Amino acid sequence: MKPTNFVLRFAVPVVSGAGLVFAVVIASASHRAPDAAEPLTQPAIAPFEAYIAGTGLVEASSRNIEIGAADSGVVEQVNVRIGEEVAAGAPLFKIEGRDIEAQRVARTCAVATAEAKVAGAEATLADHGSQLRNVERITDKRALSVEEFEKRKANVAIYSAKRAEAKADLDNARAQLEESRVALERRLVRAPISGQILQINVLPGEFAAAAKNSTALMVTGETRRLHVRVDIDENDAWRFRSEEPARAFIRGNRDLSTDLAFEIVEPYVRPKTSLTGASTERVDTRVLQVLYSFPRSAIPAYVGQQVEVFIRAPSRPPASAGAASSERGGASRVGAQPRS
Repeated sequence: MKPTNFVLRFAVPVVSGAGLVFAVVIASASHRAPDAAEPLTQPAIAPFEAYIAGTGLVEASSRNIEIGAADSGVVEQVNVRIGEEVAAGAPLFKIEGRDIEAQRVARTCAVATAEAKVAGAEATLADHGSQLRNVERITDKRALSVEEFEKRKANVAIYSAKRAEAKADLDNARAQLEESRVALERRLVRAPISGQILQINVLPGEFAAAAKNSTALMVTGETRRLHVRVDIDENDAWRFRSEEPARAFIRGNRDLSTDLAFEIVEPYVRPKTSLTGASTERVDTRVLQVLYSFPRSAIPAYVGQQVEVFIRAPSRPPASAGAASSERGGASRVGAQPRS
């Protein structure tokens, strides 16, 4: 038998069969379920048997105060650093105000001029008042005509009015000078409260707009005690009790946790804006926001950080009991008559 015929009769089928076996093995391997990925960190374990779980956002106890500028302009200097503790009224940054400073100098001169005019008007009035008093002391009325006497009285009245006018001009000049002083003061942005500088988003030479910006020029807040703003799903809002204990866990390390003290509940259920990406969440999810607090030294948490919060709560009723209750409620509603 020729070698060529042997290859065609035996080798080709063997190679084809091996290829088929290889394809079947590859196909089986591709359909095998992938191994579950190990989580980078272990999730927090709820410390209560029945609880409400929510995502909390750490914020300053004074709320995060976004600092703005009263007047637009170029930033001349920044007086603070990130993380610095400042007192209420401390200068944060200054808007360039050479135009206002020049105006203030001119108005200072205007005040001096107005003061000189008041002094001149008072001196003239005093002179005419002295002349009138001298005339009034004359016992012989024939020594001075009635016309001259009335003229001197009129001069006193005229210069009294001029003195009043000069004083009004002085008050106006001083008010304009105060306006310039206030305008300069507005260019210097000060801390509204004592707290920590959390963020600085403006540098010398940059333009600061006196408007609501997407990014605040600075952010400050009181951080000696921190707040946690917890989002409670509206389906769990009825289970919330302010007197129940709550505990927060740092994301990434479930061993770092702290007890929370209840502060306030905001009695307005609002649309949820900070979604965590869970498949059970919807864009139209609404939440009740509850504020808790804890000492800054309790856990290494930072403003803006998310924490896992568990709040002890009553257990949910069994589904069958709820369904039965709904049926009874539905039956009672069918038989009820509408109120007039």
